[in-house]
Amino acid sequence: MIADAPPTPPVTLVQPVQVAAAGIAQSGPPAGPQTPPPATSHGPGWRRHLKDKGVTLTFSYISESAASISGGRDQGAAYTQQLLASAVVDTGKAFGLDGGKLIATIIHRKGEDLTATRIGNLFEVQELFGGGQDLRPAELSYEQQLNGGKTALKIGLYHTGDDFATLPSGCQFQNFAFCPRPTTLFYNSGFSGFPIPRWGVRARQEIARNLTVTVAAFEVNAYRAQTGSGWQLAPRFDSFVLPVELGWKFGQRDGGLPGLLRIGGLVDTTDRADVRDDVNGTSYALSGLAPAMRQERWSAWIMGEKMIARFGSGDRGLALFGTMTLSDKHTARVPFFLSGGFVARGLWDSQLKDNFGLGLVYARVNPRIADRQRDQQSLGQAVDVQTWEASGELFYGWQATRSLLLRPNLQYIHRVGATSRYPDAVVGGLTVKLIL
Repeated sequence: MIADAPPTPPVTLVQPVQVAAAGIAQSGPPAGPQTPPPATSHGPGWRRHLKDKGVTLTFSYISESAASISGGRDQGAAYTQQLLASAVVDTGKAFGLDGGKLIATIIHRKGEDLTATRIGNLFEVQELFGGGQDLRPAELSYEQQLNGGKTALKIGLYHTGDDFATLPSGCQFQNFAFCPRPTTLFYNSGFSGFPIPRWGVRARQEIARNLTVTVAAFEVNAYRAQTGSGWQLAPRFDSFVLPVELGWKFGQRDGGLPGLLRIGGLVDTTDRADVRDDVNGTSYALSGLAPAMRQERWSAWIMGEKMIARFGSGDRGLALFGTMTLSDKHTARVPFFLSGGFVARGLWDSQLKDNFGLGLVYARVNPRIADRQRDQQSLGQAVDVQTWEASGELFYGWQATRSLLLRPNLQYIHRVGATSRYPDAVVGGLTVKLIL
């Protein structure tokens, strides 16, 4: 919960904006899985027949429950859920156009956000909440591979986060700070993620073995994130997010310890108000003048994941991950963000798909926002000065059946809302995934 858009002078009492609502103003807070999981092979015969013809169907139910055990603003519980239906068409099998893939996904979400109602921390403790609590299309895109798969082009209505700033371990966690890309990219720019699509085009090129460069251009359209607006599909090309990323895979040999490194950045061409300065470069909270408008904003990231020990074949092993982001000091709410931890997969031979992990997050609220809040305090306004927040999550994922996953978790939040107003929060949660 960071005070987001600056007030219009004269300065009035500013209350911290809930993360869910603030995300709409920026880019719409995405949450939930980015790409639908593949349909299982044990489905009905008609689905196997369709898959042989090139059409793979996926249906899933996901819920996230969370309870504030202690700390925060108040104690209580919340539940949110998502229903998803997706079709992936292999155009080679279906139409004879080799290397093509058509994706169409629709979702329905409903529920309650515990962060907004009970806790008041920076990042939702249920990453599934947000992005419009309604029925909406989540993707309609086409991808074509060329040059033996070394070149890939994609166009349509989909998400920046499908191709940029993503680690495989991210969405094992229920806290929105991890899933599966740095949340600050959504808060600081028009970067988008599931299930709030943007019209865009992307090109990926393999420039050396296991080394790729990816560039893209996406519209900035916060309106589509609002509940009831998901079917407003008309594009808005008055401003753009322009990301670029270099990706390197290493240790890919059989029996090796694989790793992944991503380095990237973006420019958002949207005009955005400065978080502190007026047109004269002084505090607008004191001057009463309009905030200065910045013509563009930027973010950059570096992230990696590396398996350090094996428990068996495939992805069974212990992997470390880490992320750092930096963003424009004039417009960003969280210009510095760190996360890291580990995920262990397939520790026991009897439970090859089970996993458990620990993640830690540090988020620094823009010091220039804190300066503005001190100025507001000097005027007698009841505003907290926000500095930093840290949190952690521990989870265990039990693959009960091929279709059903149960993942209990425990979260701890220090300096709730980046202030000392509320006691540290302890949150218990449970993710349930049923994929058909």
